Parts: sequence; structure tokens; C-alpha cells
Amino acid sequence: MPALDGIRGLAILLVLFFHIFSSNPETGSKLLDLLNQFRESCYLGVNLFFVLSGFLITGILLDTRTRPHFFKTFYARRALRIFPSTTASCLCYFSSPDLYTSSGQAGRSTF
Repeated sequence: MPALDGIRGLAILLVLFFHIFSSNPETGSKLLDLLNQFRESCYLGVNLFFVLSGFLITGILLDTRTRPHFFKTFYARRALRIFPSTTASCLCYFSSPDLYTSSGQAGRSTF
């Protein structure tokens, strides 16, 4: 549904804003403190994104429920969309030990 793309974009921007500006909670500057107060409410972007995604996925399932094998087709399309990027991200992450250890040495992870 193209009409919801703007709202999904806003949700993504809220999440990015939340994570990018999370370093220093009290700066002494009124402007930066105001931005920090706004940042604290940006976690709602995740909720908004999941609600919109659930709405869109439910719409797809309802629109295709009369077709043969609609559930199988739905999951096949989701897998072809999600697995390549997930696999590439995992390969990049785990191929470089410096990304997942705090000391920069290969070995024990710190999470």
C-alpha cells in the first residue's frame, strides 16, 4: 500500500534518530536537552513500524486467501526476500572478529 510508505519512512527515521543521538543525556544546552527529550520518545518508531508491517502482511494474506497454496506462496516470497540479506549480514558480522569482541582480539564474545 503506497499510502503507508510515508508513515513507514517516518517510523524508520524515528528509530534512526533514537539510535544516532543516544550518547549524552545531559549537555547543559537547552536545544540539545530538548532534542534528547524528543529522542526519548522515538522508541515508538519501532512499535509503529511493527504495527504497519502487521497490517500490510495481514492485508496480503487476506487478499490471496482464495488462491491455491496461498500460505505456502506467502512464506516462500518472504523467505526469498529476507534470507539473502540476513545471510549476508551474518557472514559479514562473523567473518570479522573485531566487530564482535570488545578487545579487538578473536575469541570470546562480550555479549
